Amino acid sequence: MGKKDYTQLANDIVANVGGKENVNSLIHCATRLRFRLKDQSKANKSVLEDLPNVLTAVSAGGQYQVVIGDEVVPVFEAIMKQYGFSAVDAKSDADSTDEASEPAKSDNWFERFVAVISGIFTPFISVLAGAGVLKGVAILIATFHWLPLSSPIYIIINTLASGVFTLLPIFIAITAADKFNTNRYIAVALAAAMIYPLTDTAIPKVAHLGSYGVEFKTYGGAVIPTILAIWLESYIERWFKKRLPAVTQLVFVPFLTLIVAGLLTFFIIGPLGTALGTGLAYGYKFLYELSPLIAGGILGGTFQIFVIFGLHWGILPISLINIDTYGYDTLLAVMMVAVAGQFGAVAGAFFKAKKTKNKGIAGSAAISGLFGITEPAIYGINLKYKKGFIFGLVGGAVGGALISAAGVKCFQYTPIMNIFEFPLFIGKNSSIVWAIISFIVAWLTSFLLVLILGFNESNTEKLFAKVTSGKKSLTEKKTAKLGLDTEDEAAAAAESVKTEEPTVDTSGLTLADEIYSPIEGKPVALSSVNDPVFSSGAMGSGAAVIPSQGTCVSPVDGEITVAFPTGHAYGIKSDSGAEILIHIGINTVELKGKYFDPKVENGAKVKKGDVLTLFEPDKIKDAGYDTTTMVIVTNTNEYEAVVPNLKENATAEKSLIQIYNK
Repeated sequence: MGKKDYTQLANDIVANVGGKENVNSLIHCATRLRFRLKDQSKANKSVLEDLPNVLTAVSAGGQYQVVIGDEVVPVFEAIMKQYGFSAVDAKSDADSTDEASEPAKSDNWFERFVAVISGIFTPFISVLAGAGVLKGVAILIATFHWLPLSSPIYIIINTLASGVFTLLPIFIAITAADKFNTNRYIAVALAAAMIYPLTDTAIPKVAHLGSYGVEFKTYGGAVIPTILAIWLESYIERWFKKRLPAVTQLVFVPFLTLIVAGLLTFFIIGPLGTALGTGLAYGYKFLYELSPLIAGGILGGTFQIFVIFGLHWGILPISLINIDTYGYDTLLAVMMVAVAGQFGAVAGAFFKAKKTKNKGIAGSAAISGLFGITEPAIYGINLKYKKGFIFGLVGGAVGGALISAAGVKCFQYTPIMNIFEFPLFIGKNSSIVWAIISFIVAWLTSFLLVLILGFNESNTEKLFAKVTSGKKSLTEKKTAKLGLDTEDEAAAAAESVKTEEPTVDTSGLTLADEIYSPIEGKPVALSSVNDPVFSSGAMGSGAAVIPSQGTCVSPVDGEITVAFPTGHAYGIKSDSGAEILIHIGINTVELKGKYFDPKVENGAKVKKGDVLTLFEPDKIKDAGYDTTTMVIVTNTNEYEAVVPNLKENATAEKSLIQIYNK
């Protein structure tokens, strides 16, 4: 199988976050493209969510996040190949100064904090996850005596697993330097100095200046002290840059920055950061131990809500601090069963789904859930239909209460919890058996709830049912909005009424009708149209055609239900019952009939190929309007699948859309 080409998707995503000029930087995590935009209002959420491979788009933590799922890396690479954006989590132009990089001032303090933490940790999340699995292998080797602990194979595996966490300040320094707009190498030099005492036995654990004790061997794996140290160093470096002559800066900016920042780090910032981290760890432990069962239930039942907005990065560093302080953590155990809850819900949806498309999405998302990635499950099925997400939270709460009451602990940090991380729960006063049982209970709870009560798959149909009630057809009602409503109302309609992309799997379905192309030209996906009312699917599924000439004909035998006097739009009800909207151009109603010559009126009976209107595409373009013509099945919800044919040029003799029933 050839390598999948993500070029078009990359272009579509960039175009709908406001274009290349609106992007300051782009990074990615396990499932999300994380844009730093100059103006988030330019992002087109409805169009983005309608693109293939895009699960949803959210604004959180000062970033505009496009959730992709498993294929985020190749999509990211395709974007970077095309556009070469900065991979540094830069701030917006509004905040670009010589000061340390911070999220936009409009964010609240928690969003600013999350933006900093996510910007620091997401670039090396995959390394942490991989090292976590390696540590699990090392624990299994040691526990079951597969190799002697003196074996070089075991030592290498354990070193590979542990090295990244002991030297974590180096990784933090690199990304924090980018985040705080300072020199990476000075930042790394400072972080290396914090770790170096661990490698030299001649350096004491504590040295005294008078009565003041300075600790030297506490910064292996340190999170808060390192972040604070690099933040302070960024200001010191800029201070010297402003005041030293250019000819001296190459040597003396690093020299003076390291002296000042180093002294302040070891004497003040390091101890302060350590105290903050220890206090945070003690506070978490105190609250958790008031009632592990209740705390685990609350955390397990709410953790995935934070994942929706990407805000879990503001919580996960607590696990690193707990392990650094106590040698173990309980938050990661709860996180694992929260993952199991959403995993179980989407697995249940796979067996419960009646629609082929939903079954395919649920199956793929369940595989991702097995590996600890829940975004495809959340955005693809669970949150979309609401019920599944709620049942996933219930499963997470039940599993969280159980795993916490059993006292399960995690002895190695990993940002992604899945079944391959079970060995990390092996240790003193912990039980891998209860970890596995809790995972199964969380998974089974949500799985059975979905299996028994369903996941509200008919939710979309119910929403549409409210629209279709009454004597007027969907085409009449929806085109009425196009002609009469304000732009804001149309956008609201696009946001509130979603339809699904047509499935390409029509096995087992019966062809109900074929809609031929009303105009000649190049067919394109409806999702690529530059109007959210159409591209979001709010009007229904279908296709679009870029016209090569100016004759619009009826694509079916039927009756004209809507004929705009301007000649730019028509509604047709086919003899088989399909309700079709043909809309020539975008915002062409503003032309008030200019360049259009309508040939039919409302209520007319038409045959396939009868001329509906003549128009002048070149003059319409010269007037500043997009001539892309939308062909939409407005009663999409009444069919099992609406499949466009985009592979060959559109003509009146070729099928543009096929409609299927069971």
